[in-house]
Amino acid sequence: MLRKSLMAVLLLAVTALAACGGPKPAQGLLTEDEIGKLESLYLSDRDTALKGLGFSEKDLDTEGDGYEFLTSAGAYPLKSSRSIDGTDFRQILLTSVGSPEGLYGMYFQASFDTQEEAGAAREALISAVSELYGEPAYPDTQRWKAGEVTELALHQITGPGDNEGPYTLRLEYSVPAVVDGRRLSGEEIAEMVRSVQEKQ
Repeated sequence: MLRKSLMAVLLLAVTALAACGGPKPAQGLLTEDEIGKLESLYLSDRDTALKGLGFSEKDLDTEGDGYEFLTSAGAYPLKSSRSIDGTDFRQILLTSVGSPEGLYGMYFQASFDTQEEAGAAREALISAVSELYGEPAYPDTQRWKAGEVTELALHQITGPGDNEGPYTLRLEYSVPAVVDGRRLSGEEIAEMVRSVQEKQ
C-alpha cells in the first residue's frame, strides 16, 4: 500500500514538472523566448525592432526626462515599465549610432532613494540572475551569458557624489562589445549577430 502511494506521488510530481516545461525566468527577467526574439531583431532599424517586440512609435515615452539626450545616444525609453523582483524598471530600447547600425539591446533601469535600498535590490538581482544563468561569463564581473549572443550586465550607478542619490540599477541585455577583454570591431559584432540569426 505504501509503495503504491509513493509511486502515485512520484508520478504526480513527474507530471507536474513536465507540465511546467522546464525552468522559468526568475523575478521578471527576460524569458528564453523574449531573448530569442531580441536576437532575431538585432541590427534592425528602430521601427522594425519596436514592431517585432510588440511595440510601436506611440509606445515611446517622448515626454520623459532626458528624451532628447537619450535618443541622441540611440536609447529610446518606453512608456510601460517592467516589474523585476517586485520593482518597476523603466524599459529602454538601445540602437547603435555607429557601425553596425540598428538594434543591439534593451536595458531596464530603476532608481532608489537610499544606498541601502539599491544595495539590497542589487544583491537580490545578482542572486536571481545567477540562479537563472549560472556563473558570470568572466570572473569578478556582473556579466552573464543570457542567450546565443546576448549578454546580461548589471550596473549600479550612483548620484553626483559617491554617497548621494538617486541610486540607479540597470540591467542591460545586449550584444557584447567586449569579449575576453578585447573590444570587437563593428564588422566582428555584425558577423557574430548574423551567424546566430542564420541558425534561427
